[in-house]
Amino acid sequence: MRDNLIAFVRKYVDFSDEDLDLAQPYFTDITLKKGEFWVKEGEYNADVAFINKGMVRSYFIKEKVDITFDLTIENQIFSNTTSYSLGLPSTEYIQAIEDCDLCVITKVNLHLLYAQSPKWERLGRIIYENYTVLQEMRVRSFISETAKERYEILSKTKPELIRRTPQIYLANYLGITPQSLSRLRREITR
Repeated sequence: MRDNLIAFVRKYVDFSDEDLDLAQPYFTDITLKKGEFWVKEGEYNADVAFINKGMVRSYFIKEKVDITFDLTIENQIFSNTTSYSLGLPSTEYIQAIEDCDLCVITKVNLHLLYAQSPKWERLGRIIYENYTVLQEMRVRSFISETAKERYEILSKTKPELIRRTPQIYLANYLGITPQSLSRLRREITR
């Protein structure tokens, strides 16, 4: 396990060195090259990945158009929740939009770790609860905020995401066209 993953898990649970040593054999380092897929629609991948370096986007295709619904960068976790939670093939694509170094644990190994350590099980619950809240907040933002408000909030809470995300994916994530994003940025900088 790398130092940034250790720092990440210790933000949520007070892990001892022994707790971390217990988990070490369950994690594997994996790389994804820019453009490479973690999972495609119809495939099954229930692994959980922590991003040490890089960025991925999660999207689905509707009427031949990509709909980006999540962007994940360093020191965050991602998974295909359809496969992980429901045991079903993916309904989305997860693709590297930068070269990625990942620390990965399979669902089977994660559940083995949960069985051995209440602290790791607690971490899993906390992370899943946080993910659920973030997704609810995102849905609410589309109901109650304008694209400009969503952009301004994102630029305050995740400026690195704004800086690094290609405009086409960022616009899609905000629910607007790239042209509208360009106009919005010009308006904000005035």
